[in-house]
Amino acid sequence: MSAGAWIVIASVAAGLVVAFVLRTVLPPVVVTLALAACGAGIALGGMLLRDDPPAWEAVAAVVLLGGLVPAHVRIVLGPFGPRR
Repeated sequence: MSAGAWIVIASVAAGLVVAFVLRTVLPPVVVTLALAACGAGIALGGMLLRDDPPAWEAVAAVVLLGGLVPAHVRIVLGPFGPRR
């Protein structure tokens, strides 16, 4: 299996743990940054699986998924951080 596939698998696994287990335990900033890193990892791994993607496309994918994954988790699962 290629390095890109392993990066995608590890990023998805980490994102699932953060989203479902640690989302309400860790501070909101930590959860947001962790989910952004997972989204960027998914995009980076996906770009490594492609044959010679354009640089702008790779940068756009990493930036967009870095922002969209935390937003998606927040919208679907609810607020970050411990309950008050």
